[in-house]
Amino acid sequence: MTKPNASAVNVKIYDREYALRTSGDTERLLVLCDYLNRTMRDVAESSGSVDTLKVAILTALSVTDELFRLREEFQNMDEVVSRRSMECVSILDRFLQ
Repeated sequence: MTKPNASAVNVKIYDREYALRTSGDTERLLVLCDYLNRTMRDVAESSGSVDTLKVAILTALSVTDELFRLREEFQNMDEVVSRRSMECVSILDRFLQ
């Protein structure tokens, strides 16, 4: 079902036209589609595959791997920030006593 404020956007991904609707930011959708298109082309070139389904699956795996790596990096940075924050609080507590 289409949302009332949805905008229609025509995009081209891997030489196929798609009519998409979004209730979000259309510019963001265009950026995402461009990224997907470039990634599919890179995967096709590096794998040597011309099978669109295979390229799509390999691209999905590549993007999923990227997502998981970024989540891990974020979690690691979050842990470092938490630890450093606690160290700062401890130093401030000692200083203020």
